Formats: sequence, structure tokens, C-alpha cells
Amino acid sequence: MASGFGEMTSTAQTIKALFQEAVALHTSGRIADAEARYTEILDQDANHPDALHLLGVLKLQQGHADKAVELIERAVSLKPDSAEMHVNLGAAHRSNENPAKAAGVYRRSLDLNPDMDAAHFNLGHALKEMEDFEGAAKAYTTYLAKNPNDAEALNILGDTYLKLGRYDDAMDAYESALIYDPRQAGAVSNIATILRDQGWHHAARTVIDRAIEQAPSDHDILRTSGVIHLQLEDFENGWVGFESRFHTMTEQVLPRSTPPAYWDGEDLSGKSVVVWTEQGLGDEVLHASILPEVIARAERCTIECSKRMVPVFARSFPSATVVGYEASDIPVSAADAFDYQIPLASLGRHFRPDLASFPRHDGYLKADPDKIAALRARYEALANGRRIVGLSWRSKNERAGEAKSMTLSELAPILQTPGVMFVNLQYGDCSKDLADVRDRFGVDVVQDTNVDPLTDMDMFFAQVAAMDLVLSTSNTTAHVAGAQNIPVWVLLPHGSKGLIWYWFLRRTDSPWYPSARLVRADHKLEEGQARWLELTERTAADLGRWAGA
Repeated sequence: MASGFGEMTSTAQTIKALFQEAVALHTSGRIADAEARYTEILDQDANHPDALHLLGVLKLQQGHADKAVELIERAVSLKPDSAEMHVNLGAAHRSNENPAKAAGVYRRSLDLNPDMDAAHFNLGHALKEMEDFEGAAKAYTTYLAKNPNDAEALNILGDTYLKLGRYDDAMDAYESALIYDPRQAGAVSNIATILRDQGWHHAARTVIDRAIEQAPSDHDILRTSGVIHLQLEDFENGWVGFESRFHTMTEQVLPRSTPPAYWDGEDLSGKSVVVWTEQGLGDEVLHASILPEVIARAERCTIECSKRMVPVFARSFPSATVVGYEASDIPVSAADAFDYQIPLASLGRHFRPDLASFPRHDGYLKADPDKIAALRARYEALANGRRIVGLSWRSKNERAGEAKSMTLSELAPILQTPGVMFVNLQYGDCSKDLADVRDRFGVDVVQDTNVDPLTDMDMFFAQVAAMDLVLSTSNTTAHVAGAQNIPVWVLLPHGSKGLIWYWFLRRTDSPWYPSARLVRADHKLEEGQARWLELTERTAADLGRWAGA
């Protein structure tokens, strides 16, 4: 009996010594040696909670999230009252792209220890990943109540307020971050973003230039700088910064591998080039205006575009090869088939160095003339002598869509213009919008069920071309009209994030689209149903004069 007890004590002492050695190795960064010691401990005691826990942490550091979750969950089952283990389990769940589970585990750790700062901070991260920005802000604020000098946390809180559109709170957070750490270049950059979104564009440029001085290699800052400079028509600095979109944490834009080499302005005589799209559909239409110049320079040009755009691009650029793809299919052509490659949106750096380089055009994208004629005849029969005006009022842009969208009912002053038949050009399900204006204002907006831009862009291009005039907020419809040189009035907010850079500032014309008239709000659009009222009333008066001319 005594001998057995001595053997158990000896084993426990051996495991204790191995554990201390493992922790020391782990702390000093000798990961492989630490892993070997943790494994040796578990060979002797498979239910050693601390070895399971720290081996799980080690696996998490190595990027093996699944294994980390498995090991730390076993540790927690053996030691359920450990708040620290719960925090690390939450980190493993977050790394395993399961923020909901992580949030639950963090909350459990706070039940065990309400004063555990790391749990509050990481709960904020999990909620932010779940897009519960209010909850995330509350968690960060709780953490900062005890850690008011944490500049990084203040910067993250500012980012969260920015997501909520709480600009004043975001500015306060960024200002506090810079008080405690003036090197927080991200805070400086985000202050520039707020200034831009509030309409203070030149102030934003001054601030973003300061951020670049602090962090000249930060691609998020460079990309923000590019957009700000482009909006101010500073193309030299704007296009350079815009190239950083491929290397930011926030953009879902991936560069392609080489070969072929990226084209950087070399002579294309006798050379082949593949131009591939990587932006949204509206941007794809916009930047396609530069394609004729590339095609003219190269011996052979291949355009890889969205599948829905293939018929339009093939008709519009008959001397090029047009290939359709979805994002998951990148790349679709063999690398050795080309001398060069370039993303479509990068062409501006080479072909649009200043305003003088934007050519006048009578439409660079062509719809099917037979489809246009059939649609035009149908609408003229319905219009009975009235002018035919297409309407689009909503954007699906993830970042700025809400800011540059309105409801159809907010177009009420326009809808009541005499002598006009309105046609729905808004993509997506609009049945509720159309029923609402019919019930409230007695206006029947024509819904052509034979046209669905979400599945058939070729037919949609023809529908837009069949209009006398298009009225639209900043969305794909506006681009489709402008690219065909169809008269289009684009309704734009003032100074908000809904004002996309390529509409520039204060101009009523568009260098991209000669047929476009830019109708700008005179002041910041307030919240509520009346926020677009001044703009729509002014547009309605102009439309009345146009219809009666």
C-alpha cells in the first residue's frame, strides 16, 4: 500500500515537472519542444486539464483551430469553473469561424469571473463578427471602463461606432486613441473617412496624407487615400492608392497569381493581354469604357467578365474574345496564353490620368437592336403619347447601399408628373413598392415581367435603351444608361458615404457618361421619410418642364 502511494507521488511529481518545463518552453517560443512535453504528459495522464488546455492554445497558435477546439473543450469539461479556459475556447471558436459559439463561451467566462477584461474585449470581437455592432460597442465600452488608456481598444471601438453610423461617438473614440498613442495611424485614417462621409473632402485629404506619413505601407490607409484623392479629381495620387484594394483587410478583392505578368504600361504591339473584372456589376460597366483603348493597342485582347455581361461585351467589343466567369472560377484562361494581364479597374491608372483623358462617346456598350425595338413598341403602345421614363431607386452595395437608396414612395413628387409613363427598372422584387405607390398615389408604374436584370442583363440593357429618360439613384441602372448614352438623371446624396468617388464633387455632369446629369442634394440628407424630399421636388419640377418641352 505504501509502495503504491509512493509510485503515485513519484508520477505526479514527474508530470508536474514536465508541465513546468512545457510551460517554460511554450513561453519562450520553443513550440515544437513544448508540444512534445504536453504530449508526453497526456500519454501518462490523458485527462490532465491544464496540459489539454495549453496544448489546445498551442494548436491555436499554429493555426489548427479544429484541434484547438477539441482539446480545449476537453479541458473545460474537466475544469468547468476556469474562466481562462473559456476565454481561450472562445478564441478557438472565433478562429474556427464560429463567432456565435465564441460569444456564448465568452459570456460563460464572464459568469465565472465578471472582472475578466479579456472576456469583455473578445466578446466584442465575436459580436462584431456577428454584425451585432451595438452589442460589440457595449462589450468594448465595458472593457475600456477598466482600461481607459488602451489606444488599440479605443480605435476598435471607433471602428464599431463607424459601422453603426455614430460618427460623433466614433470621432471621440479615435481622438482618445490618439491622445494615448499618436502612432495609431488607423485612427487617423478613419477620422479621414468620417470627414469624407460628412462631406468635408479636402479636410479628409489633409488627414489621410498624415496617416500615410505614419504608415506608408498600410494598404487599408492607402486604399482610403486613393478613394479620397480620386473623388477630388486628383488622379495621379488616386489611382496609385486605389491599387491597394487587393491587399486590404476589408475588401473582398483577390489578386491573381503570375504569370502572366501584370501590364504596367508596356508597348502592347504584337502582344496579348487578358483584362479581368473584379468589382461589382456597376463598376464593371463603368470601367468598360476604357476597354476600346486597350483593344486598339494589343494584337489580341481577351476580356473575362461576369457571365451576365457576356452578350453585351461580345456585341460591344467584337474584335476581343469575351469569356464569362463567376468569382469562384478565377482564373479561367491558361496563364501561358497571354503576355500580360490587368484587372479592369486598374486601367484607369494608365488611361485616365486627368479629366482631359475622358473621351466623349455615344455609347460604348451596345444592346440588341431587335430587343430594343420590340420593347420600345410595347411601351409606346402603353404610353399612349406620354414620355417613357425608367425608374430605379435602390442599391445593393454592401457598404454604401443604404445611404444611396430611397423607397419608391419617396419619389412621389416625381411620380405625379403629368405626361409621363414610368417603367420599373429596379432590380429585385419590387412588388410591395409598386403596390404602395399605386395605393397611396394612384400611380401605376409599369412592371415588365419579361425583363429580369438579375438573370438576363442583355434584355435589361435593351429595356434601358428603350427609355426616353432614366431617373436613378447611384446603382447599376445608372451605369447601364450612361454606358449606352441614354439620358439619365442620377440622384445623389450630399457628403455621405453614399456619394461614390466616380461621381466626384459638385459637378452636374459626368466625365464617364456624357448623357448623365448629376442631381445633387443641397444638404445632408436627414433620417426619416422626408430625407430625399428637397431633391425629389426639385427633380420633379425639372421633369415637368422636360416632359412638356
